Amino acid sequence: MEHIFTPEEKEREIQKIYLEEDELLMEGESLRGEKGHYILQGTATIEGERYHDFEIEFQLEEEPASEEPEAILNASWDWYDFVL
Repeated sequence: MEHIFTPEEKEREIQKIYLEEDELLMEGESLRGEKGHYILQGTATIEGERYHDFEIEFQLEEEPASEEPEAILNASWDWYDFVL
């Protein structure tokens, strides 16, 4: 599955996540993956600096009930890492 966030989704801000542990705000442009393992690509803001083409790889605790981006991003993450 590969999803590019639409202007409507961006207006609803479903593509934004905040990782408190890393003080990182992620504004996704695309989401790809399947079966609980995904990569969110977009712009990250860390300590006031913006990083474009930033990627976060993550694994959900359980496979999502739906492959809808909103359901995936709102599910509980088992782990995440930054893709270099």
